[in-house]
Amino acid sequence: MGASITSANSNAVTLTQLARDSPGLVQSVPAVEASPARATVTVVDPAATAARVAKYQDALGAPLKMGNDARNIAKALTSTMQSILSQRPDLANAHFDFHPSNGSIKVTSKALGASDILWLEGKLNGNASLVASVKAFHDDAVSGYAKWSEADGASLTASQSDAISEKADGLGGFLSLFQSLGQDAQKYQMKDGDYKLADGSTMDLGQDPTTAAGFLLFVKSAQAAENGTSEFTSTSGATRYVRPVDVFQNTSVIPNFFPDSESRSLGFSQTA
Repeated sequence: MGASITSANSNAVTLTQLARDSPGLVQSVPAVEASPARATVTVVDPAATAARVAKYQDALGAPLKMGNDARNIAKALTSTMQSILSQRPDLANAHFDFHPSNGSIKVTSKALGASDILWLEGKLNGNASLVASVKAFHDDAVSGYAKWSEADGASLTASQSDAISEKADGLGGFLSLFQSLGQDAQKYQMKDGDYKLADGSTMDLGQDPTTAAGFLLFVKSAQAAENGTSEFTSTSGATRYVRPVDVFQNTSVIPNFFPDSESRSLGFSQTA
């Protein structure tokens, strides 16, 4: 007889009907050896499609939020790094890093002993603004993951959310992130001449911020880049002030923390 209608939104049609009416669709239906195959083609509600797209777009905004969080972390960290230099000048050039861990800050270092690491953790966790900014970075990463998963139709369970939260804690150290952000800006934006800060020192975003002393030099250049207060002298000798450069809003460096998402149609769903 042809097609048999099963509901207002779902049609069960034979393979011969599909071949006559929609040869393009039939190519995606798996072959069956003997009996005629049947496929169910369901038209997706446009409103539901729009809602899914909105969730994906919301999720894709997570790296930008995390970039803002990274900037806030750098600003909050500045006073603590200055305090480290004044109280423990012996640690000025000691390499270390830190990352979120169950709502607090965890310090890692291959160069320092356990007592020095514990002291640094105390300094960092004693900075309430820093702790809050680190938590915001972590939470925005988890939120982006959860929203993407929800748009895929697989909302996270409580246990899955806990696992993703733990995974977000391991995205990497913030000082290493600042290093990557600075090096990328130095390579692709601060080129073809010399950049000078207001005090006459050279702007250098490519230096190593994984020490207290190095971080303070990095954040000084990053702040000048963001404010547009550096002076640029080109290789031809022309001098001008440069446009503001936001070192932290770089989504090619900020982690894109999303689930592995299967490719799905936003217009039709098909099962066979």
